[in-house]
Amino acid sequence: MRALAAALLALAVLPAPAAAESHAVSMPGKYFEPARLTAVAGDAVTFRNADLVTHDVRIAGGAFDSGPIGRLGSWTQAVDAPGHYPFVCTLHAFMSGHLSVVAATLEAGPDGVLAGQPLTLSGRARAGTGALGLERAGADGAWSALPDAIEPAADGSFSTRTPAVAGASYRVTTPAGPSPAVTPKVTARIDLHVALRGSRFTVHAMPAPAGMVAALQVYDRWHYRWRSRRTARLDAHGGVSFRVSRGARTYARVALRRRNGPALVTSRVLRTSDGRTAPDPDTLAPLGAGGGHGRH
Repeated sequence: MRALAAALLALAVLPAPAAAESHAVSMPGKYFEPARLTAVAGDAVTFRNADLVTHDVRIAGGAFDSGPIGRLGSWTQAVDAPGHYPFVCTLHAFMSGHLSVVAATLEAGPDGVLAGQPLTLSGRARAGTGALGLERAGADGAWSALPDAIEPAADGSFSTRTPAVAGASYRVTTPAGPSPAVTPKVTARIDLHVALRGSRFTVHAMPAPAGMVAALQVYDRWHYRWRSRRTARLDAHGGVSFRVSRGARTYARVALRRRNGPALVTSRVLRTSDGRTAPDPDTLAPLGAGGGHGRH
């Protein structure tokens, strides 16, 4: 009972900090909209009555108690302690909602990032919070601290990058406790299968990565570099095809990347003359470097 009383006292109506975020819950009829919402500790929630009849908002124990809210009236509540707070309208007992208050929010992206590539973690803690910690848990569920230090902005918003690990979960730690954990979708590896049939260069990525673009690259033999000729988005099954010219003997491959990003995976190299696998020209010695170029 003492623990419940302490939690209820933390819900006392307080003026929201100047930089805290505000949330709105409407009562357009005999229901709350939205009925469930998540806020960061210190945020304010405003309940607005858009119905024709009077409502109120209350949690068990009475500390979260708006009193009657008439038509077009409103009431604002700042919640300081993380926790779960179900609320009801005592005048219409079937009206109920749920407020989740967290120490910090956390999101991860991009979805389907390749293991080892940068994973962006962003969210918001309470305004004015100092440095945040970052933790990662593997399959065993044990949390370990990462060296990444996170300095939130004045409003508590933050963003950091860390190498993605397949199957790992992440959370940030604050003086008020940890954020809810997120387990981003991370692709351990992508296998690219390529083939040249006639003038059609076909590609199949396994597993099919989300949000990636395939770039057909052809080797420029005069400038000793790969050049992108065409790009296309992979279909839902990880497939795409390109038309190539077989008039001249050169080399082609496909690189996968996210929009406007660097190449993450490259396929094996094929000769455009016969579709056979060839060594990457970048690994061959140029003319005059001993042994000859071996590709002209």
